[in-house]
Amino acid sequence: MPLKKHTLMKKQKVYVIVACLLAILSVIAIVYKKGGFNKSDAQNLSTIFAIEDTSTITRIFMADMFGDKVLLTKNAEGWMVDQQRPASKHKINDLLATLGSIRVAQPIAKAGHQSIIEMLAVSSTKVEVYETKPLFTLFGRPFFTKERLLKTYFLGDATQNNLGSYALVEGMSAPYIIYKPGFRGYVTPLFSPKPIDWYSQQVFNTKLTRIQNASFIDVENPENSFFVEKSGPRSFTLLDAHKNVVLDYDTTLLINMLSEFRERNYETFYPNMENSFKDSIIQYNLYKIVSVTDVDNQTTTMKLYHMITVGELWQGGDLIEEIYHEFNKDRSYATFNENTDEIYTVQFYHFDRQIQPLSYFLKR
Repeated sequence: MPLKKHTLMKKQKVYVIVACLLAILSVIAIVYKKGGFNKSDAQNLSTIFAIEDTSTITRIFMADMFGDKVLLTKNAEGWMVDQQRPASKHKINDLLATLGSIRVAQPIAKAGHQSIIEMLAVSSTKVEVYETKPLFTLFGRPFFTKERLLKTYFLGDATQNNLGSYALVEGMSAPYIIYKPGFRGYVTPLFSPKPIDWYSQQVFNTKLTRIQNASFIDVENPENSFFVEKSGPRSFTLLDAHKNVVLDYDTTLLINMLSEFRERNYETFYPNMENSFKDSIIQYNLYKIVSVTDVDNQTTTMKLYHMITVGELWQGGDLIEEIYHEFNKDRSYATFNENTDEIYTVQFYHFDRQIQPLSYFLKR
């Protein structure tokens, strides 16, 4: 073997050995910094339940002993519930803030360890938190990046004063009482394993400048219907029920109404409504259809149905009508994007201007 080639191979081996040693030292430094070599429960008790950097969290799985379970996952667009529906942004933010701030209120007397552990075994909510990050960084480059289980919690009932929760971190030998600073109540309900509790309630999220057209159909009084079409970056043409251009209208009222499509939410979701009741609502109670199409030709449609209150009508102490039907003045049922399998409610407070007749926007 030529001397030059032999020398080159020796140098390469030295580089490899040095790189391996540096990698090992990096891992040791990381583990030591995180306290990985000290499993004593007494280590840093005040923050042992908290997650220092919640920005690395990419998956949270929660389940209880009653069969409820939910998987929250983070992707490029945001957080998803069971990889099917968008998650509520503010609820996810609250959850991450809680994971980052949980503190130990006090340890539990050794004599009570067994009873608390037994309680957690049969009535706790299990929470698995995963993060995606490199195992270590060498010369500014990440190595072995993948999703790993970060912590597993078992969250139990409230303490007698309802200000703390009994909890255990997997791998610890003793349970503790934990709390969230600044939060009055116990933290376990913040970790709901029910998917519906995490659904985003957002219906419309189209900014004014991205609205291409919109329609407002009054099913009961068609002449009150109207249409809107984009005519400029922040200007629109108003059309009546017959698609005739309306010239004399209040521009400010129309622009304010359209601007509200940036964020409009539903109130309640009814996943278990009886089919017969749901079918009667859809068949008989429809009164308004609101659709918005954006510049990418994506359309969101909301259909509103009267919520009818049935009762007795009294006047001056006399029964006027034994079975009296009255429309709810605060909310109505709704379906979205032609999906009649799911029934929601919306508050008029959030959609008051979107359900006004054409006359509302005309100059007086």
